[in-house]
Amino acid sequence: MNNCALRFYWSCCFSGMLFCLGSADTLAQSPCQADALVQRNFKRIPELMTLRQDYLDRMANTPTQAQGRTVVSISVVVHVVYKSNLENISDSQIFSQLEVLNADYRLLNENASATPTLFTPLAADMEVEFCLAGTDPDGNPTSGIVRRETPWNNIGQLTAPDGRPRIHYTELGGNDAWSPEHYLNIWVCSIGGGILGFGAYPGTAPPAEDGVVIDPRYFGTTGLAAFNVPHHLGRTATHEIGHYFNLFHIWGEDEFSCNDDDDVEDTPTQRGPYLGCPVFPQLSCGNSAMFMNFMDYTNDACMTLFTAGQKVRLWATLNSVRAGLMDGVGCSTTAAHSLPSQGAKLHISPNPAGEMLTVEIENLRPGGMLRIFDLTGKLWLATPVGPGSKAKQIDVSGLPAGVFQLQIFSETNSRFGLFGKI
Repeated sequence: MNNCALRFYWSCCFSGMLFCLGSADTLAQSPCQADALVQRNFKRIPELMTLRQDYLDRMANTPTQAQGRTVVSISVVVHVVYKSNLENISDSQIFSQLEVLNADYRLLNENASATPTLFTPLAADMEVEFCLAGTDPDGNPTSGIVRRETPWNNIGQLTAPDGRPRIHYTELGGNDAWSPEHYLNIWVCSIGGGILGFGAYPGTAPPAEDGVVIDPRYFGTTGLAAFNVPHHLGRTATHEIGHYFNLFHIWGEDEFSCNDDDDVEDTPTQRGPYLGCPVFPQLSCGNSAMFMNFMDYTNDACMTLFTAGQKVRLWATLNSVRAGLMDGVGCSTTAAHSLPSQGAKLHISPNPAGEMLTVEIENLRPGGMLRIFDLTGKLWLATPVGPGSKAKQIDVSGLPAGVFQLQIFSETNSRFGLFGKI
């Protein structure tokens, strides 16, 4: 379906009026706003439809492999646009998000083993890593983090009278993008309305608005994000950056039909999104649904994989319309905090557990906390843990049988894993 982006526009104008007829100043209310963003931008700037089609043609005729590369590193700039001090998230929270991205896109996420056996052969290392930019567009050293105070509440969904989204423009209360050809721009700002974030598909936004927007409550795993279960493990950014690399929702555009999909061969056709943490298997459109894919809507703790087909699609994008991201602007000196090898290490045994659980923690920084949630997001246990390397015995006899998520986090790093209780 090479005209998928155009379908977004026409379905909006003729059959899916919910998005187009909403307030001119807000996005539609849905956890991920990537599709609504396409519709809004095509209505505001019709020429983008032609650009999007050109991009789709280029991506369809581009090699889909890494072309001799091993792993490519993407330079990221994080624009923290805040009205309250609470929204002005810490560097540590930003580092925790980079850590999650590097784990998820390299198949190093600790819950990868929770992928059902049916889908394990399809799970892919995307061979993409992310680092905070070390050099700004003028060639000056930078931390890759820009902070800007704004007078606007929920600026992430506000537009100016001329239709431009405020978040993307300094003159409108947001912050200007760095060269989108060479940097992945991520704006962290309050959005409101139950919206977690949105990412721009290639060719669906003007350069000044090209990138990803995430609410600070769902960005990373520490600080403000740590308390917003079940979207507290950084998977909102994993999902939205997938859109940025031209990955669609796993069910495609039409949530009510089995005749649409995400244009990826190894993701089963599925009718609409799954929410929460469903019990595997779930049947949809005659298939076992891959609801644990990062491009579905399940809880963060239940997302486990990208597929080999999604990797092919991502690399077709990188080798064509987003090739400038591979120019190597370089990482900041603080980027080491974002790499998986730098975080606290967590080992859980036995798994599944009976009455006692042994948790081995390495490299935890001061001020650590260990918490156990069930897959609905209910908190069952919270206990402080000190710095250093140690083994901690935890009495889990009071937990019912099932699957639980264990998280450790401190001021500067975090880790999580799944375990069974019998």
